[in-house]
Amino acid sequence: MSFGGQTVTFVTLTDSGNPNRLGMKPQTSTEVPVAGCLFRPLSVKEVVGVNTDIATEIWKCTAPPVPAALAAKASGQLQVDGETYEIMGDPKPHPDLSGAIHHVTIMCQKQAG
Repeated sequence: MSFGGQTVTFVTLTDSGNPNRLGMKPQTSTEVPVAGCLFRPLSVKEVVGVNTDIATEIWKCTAPPVPAALAAKASGQLQVDGETYEIMGDPKPHPDLSGAIHHVTIMCQKQAG
């Protein structure tokens, strides 16, 4: 099933190894490309302060109900055309009239500034 012509790479980050001196474990990433996705911008918000200027872009990914999309977590990332986006919340599966999962929606963001 295809919702668009884009391939989105789902990145799962996993803690591994021994903690460093700050108590943080190094992370390893697992990348799974998913074809047939539709990835589009929803909104942009800019916050300007005295010494800051931060733009937050919100993006929406509609993907086929493959295991990588269904297992996405808020700690993961999406990569599209060389850009990395942070996943916001858990994926939202959408059933069809028979109750089978038709597609999955994943919200994500990218910040710059």
